[in-house]
Amino acid sequence: MTTRSVSMYRTMTRVKNGVNVAMKLSKTYDPQEYESDIYDLWEKSDAFKPSGKGEPFSMVLPPPNANAPLHIGHSLNYSIMDVVARYQRAQGKNVMMLPGADHAGFETQVVYEKHLAKEGKSRFDFNREELYDQIWEFVQGNKGVFESQLRSFGVSCDWSSFTFTLDKKIVDTAYKTFKKLWDDGLIYRGERLVNYCTEHQTGFADIEVEYKDAVTPLYYMKYGPFELATTRPETKFGDTAVAVHPDDKRYAEYVGTEIEVDGVNGPFKLQVIADDMVDMEFGTGAVKITPAHDPNDWEVAKRHNLEAVTVINLDGTMKKQVSM
Repeated sequence: MTTRSVSMYRTMTRVKNGVNVAMKLSKTYDPQEYESDIYDLWEKSDAFKPSGKGEPFSMVLPPPNANAPLHIGHSLNYSIMDVVARYQRAQGKNVMMLPGADHAGFETQVVYEKHLAKEGKSRFDFNREELYDQIWEFVQGNKGVFESQLRSFGVSCDWSSFTFTLDKKIVDTAYKTFKKLWDDGLIYRGERLVNYCTEHQTGFADIEVEYKDAVTPLYYMKYGPFELATTRPETKFGDTAVAVHPDDKRYAEYVGTEIEVDGVNGPFKLQVIADDMVDMEFGTGAVKITPAHDPNDWEVAKRHNLEAVTVINLDGTMKKQVSM
């Protein structure tokens, strides 16, 4: 029995000057060997620019954040969009597929601060202009990375129309739109509770907050004739009212009155209000209202015209009025 080695290459022949010449082709396709040249040829020939003919069809590629390389989710999304664009182009439509990048604002700053932390530094080691310039350079470097990745996906976008969310025309449009909303009375400036991070010292949108269910103890406090149950005893210094349910007969005689309570810093006064927000079956059925530190209490305060007293600083420490 004889054996023979299996070659990595398939042997083919082609005719050169009337003579059959052996060619060796790899069994596996190496995209890096061919695809960058193919994409470069497409781009230089303006194959992806709008043709100017046919029915207009446009798509904006969701601009990736310029703070990290692209991931598999980007490749899936952009590939699907590219299939649509190529199909519409094949139908004779005037296709515009717009690429871009999002500076991502605070998210990019957080990523850059992690790099600073590895060097034993923080954003507070630099003034505003220095930090901005450093993050700008960081973003420019990342833009180059994902632009190269996007080309490797073969996405047929018009690179001559590339847009960055900090381009002057974009910033000008944002300011102009915001001013029009203000002039038309569609936006206003006011106070409300937001999700706040004491580490980064900035607010966060609801969608950026991760919630966890936890079993926490109830703390019972004596406020005049009331015994209250709360999970937030540290905010007691910002209490401005005691709330009960309108149908709770146990406390009906106190609704609409003002009580005086002995506190660690001396006596203070609270209004007694009735509000449907209160659950009669939970705790003692009477709750303290701290408008500045609880979203439900904030809404109650607006309904009953209560004062909001802030007792926690932006760095998470307690204000001076908390000290004895």
